[in-house]
Amino acid sequence: MTKTIRAALCAATLATLAACGDSTGVGGSGDATMQVAAQGDDGPSASVAPAGEAPSFASSTASGTVDFRARVYIQTESGGWLELTDQAAQAASVDASGQGGAEVFATSRVEAGTYARVRVVFEQVRAQMNGSLQVSTGLLSGTVDVDMAGDGSVTVERQVNSSVQAGGTSRLLINLNASAWLNQASATTRTVNEAAFASAVAITAG
Repeated sequence: MTKTIRAALCAATLATLAACGDSTGVGGSGDATMQVAAQGDDGPSASVAPAGEAPSFASSTASGTVDFRARVYIQTESGGWLELTDQAAQAASVDASGQGGAEVFATSRVEAGTYARVRVVFEQVRAQMNGSLQVSTGLLSGTVDVDMAGDGSVTVERQVNSSVQAGGTSRLLINLNASAWLNQASATTRTVNEAAFASAVAITAG
């Protein structure tokens, strides 16, 4: 009889622990939702340079797609970092000119609250050009890669003001500003310096 009671108590204890584990959860738990989207640029229309003149840095617009893989983290009020990309880099493809709009590539459950900083770790960024883009080093065309020297990734951190209520949804928008960094590419090597890419990327919360 004693053994039976002990077995029942052990079973009840294990069930309670399992229930506690389910209620607390791990990464991606919470009472609100945060989405991460990306767009290639915020200038949907291309401008045409006068005949015989190359487009200026501000007006030339890339045409094609930008493919990337990235992990995204949001900083909590306690100072810790919460990954929004399920502990693995997520891939996305966006229109380089911005005409295709924004692409949601990650959705995660988070705790309701205010988040003030975002970190994006790009593991690969590649533009597939349609036609040619006039840059300072010549005509840029074909495949263009961001040169991730050193550790093989580019980290971009930005301040944001993201507040999400319980049951609500907040969105982070990563604007790759493709025209800005493609205009700084080498037409010879068809690569872009990682610093030029990182400085061009903008992140906003909505």
